[in-house]
Amino acid sequence: MKKIAYVLIFALLVPYLFVTRPTVASAKATYRGAYSNLVDAKSRKEVKKALLDAGLSEKNVNAWLSDVKDYNKTIKNTGLVKKGFKKLLTKNPQYDENKIMELWNKKYPDFIGYNCRITAFDLMKDKISVKAEAKVNASNLFMDQDALKHAPAKKVTRKQKHAFETLYSTLNTAYTTDVDTHIKKQKKAWKQNEVKISGTKASLITVVFHSSFGENENELFIGHAGILVPTKDKKLLFVEKLSFSLPYQVLKFDNRKQLKNYLMGMYDTSWGQEEAKPFIMENTKTAL
Repeated sequence: MKKIAYVLIFALLVPYLFVTRPTVASAKATYRGAYSNLVDAKSRKEVKKALLDAGLSEKNVNAWLSDVKDYNKTIKNTGLVKKGFKKLLTKNPQYDENKIMELWNKKYPDFIGYNCRITAFDLMKDKISVKAEAKVNASNLFMDQDALKHAPAKKVTRKQKHAFETLYSTLNTAYTTDVDTHIKKQKKAWKQNEVKISGTKASLITVVFHSSFGENENELFIGHAGILVPTKDKKLLFVEKLSFSLPYQVLKFDNRKQLKNYLMGMYDTSWGQEEAKPFIMENTKTAL
């Protein structure tokens, strides 16, 4: 019950924490990136080309774009960037979640929407493989499972559902704030479960959190996920869905350092617990 309560509280607080946390930078800070909500056809075309150039399946990309357009239409583009990309200011994008949820629930009373993990996996599901007998702990994925169950379209096969739950499986870890210890634990688990990502220039980016319920009960779980793709002008695009209710975003960065600063600005929050800082993985091996 303690774990369930923790996850529910986290799920409720996350959208507010992720979109309202200001950065340390001043208004005159260097370029932090730009973002789009893919409302206009030109931005969708640009991002689609980058995803296809990275080797992602056109079928998967088209399905994702269909989800994006349906979401934007359902929430009547509330608070979204109407055209192209907008520069990130000193605060990360903020959205009227109450209004968005009201509009969403009117059309989909039983479907909570897709989140970051589902979105990232759906784009790369044919590039991800896992061990058939992989050990899975899907305790923190009950909302994802509910979304997949009530989704208007079938997103995954039984085999893909197993890969999804293996990739995002919760892990037991040590009672320590040493990030390196947790990174090694995450890498080891993926290696044992033979999690592999291949056949694409795109990368799966995951933000891994440490949750502690005391000295004898510590876990790692993937709290956020997105897809990173290179562009021909040597920029990077980061594709994400902020939460079940909050919008799709595509962010444009000059380099991985800007991506890291953005993600840590969103997710590196401190509530005084004896927990390690979150860390960022690119595919299964490299920590940003």
